[in-house]
Amino acid sequence: MKRTSFFLVWILLFSLNSQAAEPEFYKLKINSNAWTFTNRDSFLEGKVTKKILAQLDSIYKKTPSTYDFFYKKSTEEVKVFMHCSFDFYAIIDGQLIKEYQFANRGYTCGSQLFERNNTFHILGGGGLWNTHSDLMKFDSLEGSWEFIQAKNQPLDYFPTGAYQTKKGIVNLFGEYTNPRIPRLEKESNGYFLDLEKKSWQPIKIDIKEFNLAEIVHTNESRLYESQDYGFSVTNSKLPGLGWILWILFEKETGKLFFYEGNKNAEIFDSPFIEIIGNKIRYFDYNEGSAIDGKEVLIDLDLIRSKTRAIGQLQVLESPKENEGQNISSILVWLGLPLLLFFTGWIGIQIQKRKTVNTQPPLEVNVEGEQEVEEESEDLLGKLLAYDGEKLSTEVFDTLLGIHQITNFDSKRIKRSRLFKEINGIYLEKKGFPLITRIKNPEDKRFVFYKITF
Repeated sequence: MKRTSFFLVWILLFSLNSQAAEPEFYKLKINSNAWTFTNRDSFLEGKVTKKILAQLDSIYKKTPSTYDFFYKKSTEEVKVFMHCSFDFYAIIDGQLIKEYQFANRGYTCGSQLFERNNTFHILGGGGLWNTHSDLMKFDSLEGSWEFIQAKNQPLDYFPTGAYQTKKGIVNLFGEYTNPRIPRLEKESNGYFLDLEKKSWQPIKIDIKEFNLAEIVHTNESRLYESQDYGFSVTNSKLPGLGWILWILFEKETGKLFFYEGNKNAEIFDSPFIEIIGNKIRYFDYNEGSAIDGKEVLIDLDLIRSKTRAIGQLQVLESPKENEGQNISSILVWLGLPLLLFFTGWIGIQIQKRKTVNTQPPLEVNVEGEQEVEEESEDLLGKLLAYDGEKLSTEVFDTLLGIHQITNFDSKRIKRSRLFKEINGIYLEKKGFPLITRIKNPEDKRFVFYKITF
């Protein structure tokens, strides 16, 4: 009996350890249709097949670019983002389903695709003229990318590479590009985008042995993200450092590690880069061949075990925040009495103006409110006939009176505004929204509008 219990406990512990070791990070980048030379039937454990890749190659034959795949094992979601456009797809039951509903290009070359709180985002990119660090999230209901404002965003900035931590996105080195000004500057450290605070903060990369920023800016350098590391590969051309630099950025601690074993930069030319957990697979061409080669595996956990610590990445406070704190201190100790005096005087002047101008605006506001209420009552009367029904977008647009608008984006914006206004008024009166968006179960790119009185 004791042996049986021991055996069961051992199996349980083994099972738990196996589950804990299962990777949570799955990404794939296809850089060209040369992936066909690899003899791979699929990628990301069979989730991305040759059929899907051939279909994408056919769609983007005239405008080839990088395909960025993301697989989330816990939900079995597979997404693909097309660089240098906004096109965003889901792979469902082996079928490619386009979720982005518009036809825009540019602006997103080199964007960082990531998922947070079950929502997909892209960060930064390059367009025809300048680079940027805009943050956008995908609105699955509208089928569009929506801009998210973040404080202290650096203008015209684009990093050499980026990786995601639990709190935000670390952006390393990079440059500022805008030929209109003109502007072309190098960034010697980088920035941290705090996704909780929606705020950008400068970072400092502290390495005593050598100037990594100078090496990165004067030589070809790439950053690859895995589950636990940012993996920097740089052609240093410095014999003392080994010609090629491999540096690991430990994502959650910010510690930097230097690898001194055998290394190369063959990954730069690979037609694909597949990253599962902390293992990177790529294709290395045979010398002198543009077709033949072999698949290579880099195990970053093994590399990490053979490295030495060389520095630390630190997140600094924003200069604007420091400046604001300094000004506040000066005002408290030197100018508080004067500030109170002027505040009181300004308050008196504002109050006088309000007293003089109070009556006319009230009449205008009352008239405006009456017009809004009359318009809303008219729409409510039309919608009453469809109580309990699910309306298609076309029927809903006709009821709203916007079906004759020919521009798709203008119609979408108008529909969204009226949707919010009607629901806001009805929620205030009845305590619940009148209109509810429901995804079409047969095609999740589209929605129904359910009317509930």
